[in-house]
Amino acid sequence: MASDSPDLVTNLRESRLWRGMSQADVAASLGTTQSAIARLESGTADPRLSSIARYSEVVGLQLNTQTAANDPSLERTAIEVRTSLTNAGPSEALRQVVQFLDDIAILDNQAVRHAIMTEPDTVGDRRWDALLAGIAEYVSRRSNLLVPGWATAPGRFLQRFWFVIEDILGRPAPGLAVAAFTSAPPELSSRGVFLDQSSLVSV
Repeated sequence: MASDSPDLVTNLRESRLWRGMSQADVAASLGTTQSAIARLESGTADPRLSSIARYSEVVGLQLNTQTAANDPSLERTAIEVRTSLTNAGPSEALRQVVQFLDDIAILDNQAVRHAIMTEPDTVGDRRWDALLAGIAEYVSRRSNLLVPGWATAPGRFLQRFWFVIEDILGRPAPGLAVAAFTSAPPELSSRGVFLDQSSLVSV
């Protein structure tokens, strides 16, 4: 990413300096190390889009997302889910996932593969990380593609069942939880994520 956009990395560094922030300041905001920020700024690292986006937020730099908007990916969706969980809640986060599914519905298999092949950064909630891995497998199966390796990592599976609808409603919903238990796609339920399949379709 950074090697393809040297101007962007330069702009990030200049924005940091203009705000009087050190590399350590940015690292603390991102939950990483000063050396990682130094590698990013020097061009010796190839950071994910999500890392660039989070850095830009910290230093107040507006990214040009015109191209990104035309190129759906789970990596980008994870950024949107993370932002939604922070600012709007789980209902909006789920809408971002459904939007991703809508966006790739018209793509050919090569474009679909590109959209799911790169492992997204964590959104800060293991349940949503597992859901996104399930979505990668869900999309792969329906497009007759190999499931990306990152989606089958142990960290992408939950130890306890999670009924997404109860998070969205903010309260227990036994009837809806049962419906989700019986109708969740196997790519999600195998990870302990239970979401009615109809919830993955926009209306």
